[in-house]
Amino acid sequence: MILELAEAKTYIAEKFANQGDFDFVSETDFGEMLDALIALDIAYLDEIGEEDPYDEDVIFDRMTDELNKKFPAYKTYIMRFVDDYMDFMEQYLVSIDAVEWE
Repeated sequence: MILELAEAKTYIAEKFANQGDFDFVSETDFGEMLDALIALDIAYLDEIGEEDPYDEDVIFDRMTDELNKKFPAYKTYIMRFVDDYMDFMEQYLVSIDAVEWE
């Protein structure tokens, strides 16, 4: 299955908007943060391939480290932002039947 990145980004952005917890983040920063997380997620999936399991702890650490470097103004909120992103991405994957539970 090929992941439609634009569709995933729209879905996740809507979840964040409905939640309202990050309305204080500028639109530009929000878009860049979301793009960075999606890019890291895709790179990690390419790295592990189809055989290895998706390790949420590994990718969470990578995502938080990267966003903390790129967006230090939001350092207090990065862990929550990444956690919410991961939840919303999982919800998106479930919505398109792209998740296989072991």
